[in-house]
Amino acid sequence: MRALAAVAVAAAVALVAGCSGDPTPAPTPTADPWAAWDSALAETDTESARWLALGDSLTEGQGASAIENRWIDLTRDALQRQHPVEGVAGGVGYRPGVFAVYPPDSTWGAWQSDQTAVTPDFTTPSLGYRSVDLEPGSSITYQVRGTDLDLWWSPGGGVFRYAVDGVEGEPVDTSAAGVSDAEGGAGAVSGAGVTSVDGLESSVHTVTIGVDPDAADGFVFEGIAAFDGDRDRGVSLFDSAHSGATVATFAADLDGFLSKVAAVQPDLVTITLGANDAVNTSPDDLEEGYLALVRGLKGLDDPPTVVIVDEFSSDLASLFDQSGSSGDYAAAVESVAEQTGSVRVSLGDALPADAAGDGDITSLLSDDGIHPNDAGARVIARYMIELLGR
Repeated sequence: MRALAAVAVAAAVALVAGCSGDPTPAPTPTADPWAAWDSALAETDTESARWLALGDSLTEGQGASAIENRWIDLTRDALQRQHPVEGVAGGVGYRPGVFAVYPPDSTWGAWQSDQTAVTPDFTTPSLGYRSVDLEPGSSITYQVRGTDLDLWWSPGGGVFRYAVDGVEGEPVDTSAAGVSDAEGGAGAVSGAGVTSVDGLESSVHTVTIGVDPDAADGFVFEGIAAFDGDRDRGVSLFDSAHSGATVATFAADLDGFLSKVAAVQPDLVTITLGANDAVNTSPDDLEEGYLALVRGLKGLDDPPTVVIVDEFSSDLASLFDQSGSSGDYAAAVESVAEQTGSVRVSLGDALPADAAGDGDITSLLSDDGIHPNDAGARVIARYMIELLGR
């Protein structure tokens, strides 16, 4: 059997935030908050422009009838058309091992085509905290289009095998990857494990990941980044959202999460968070946690443009419980943007109540009356395409 040519990389990333135990310094806001993204878009013929979409159900797409109907997918497709690269179709980018959306409005959470004894993992700090745990004897299969694939996994587990279209790659040992401490011995696991498969035909491929039945340990599979000619150029999307997420979801293990973000090397990070926090979190506490998260992103070696979408500045704010007024939460989000030199935009501008022409936002919402439906996703996408297309 022909073996796949692949590269296994363990990216152990030293982070500004928290690694030394010293307080994280507040980065100096850049004069032009769009500089990183504008620079990336100007070089898409030869370089990647990487967008990481961080957030809650608004970004993950709860309410959309299919993955491709989410506003982030619609926006990615439009950005790839606006910034074309000759001979490059453009792939879907990173998708997690399993999504956190739920029926009846969104039934595509488990996008794998087959699986055996696989458990969703919403605790490992992967992109969006949406991995799957594979124990000895378990396997999972996905259908993925692209010329190049990155298989993302968590360091510190056992050995796994993978095959693309039935062609096996070399086994990947995750046990030692990313393990270190200050003395050079065994320590905490950090960083991102990425196994790359290149040189495929531009078509749909069957990717199977599994653990031998007699293996000593399982491992955590995080997701797949699929590129269709655009691994190193053009616009790519990395989905890092989670339905139900709060700021604390990502800040609880901030170093662990930021190590995965650093492996992406994003030029742009969009954030939709806050609505779920407001149920039990005061505006002041929301601001404190939000600041830590954004400062962590801004403290990466190559700071990205950060765009904060204020969820409290729309009619949706009246649909969820809050421990304070919408105005106070909106002021907290605005303060975070000002202190960190981030761009702040209004969800009310992206999803206005009169977008359907009748002054009633309900026509843009799914049956649960909270999350945007396909029509609502298209409205948000039109706004974000104009904003991010520059």
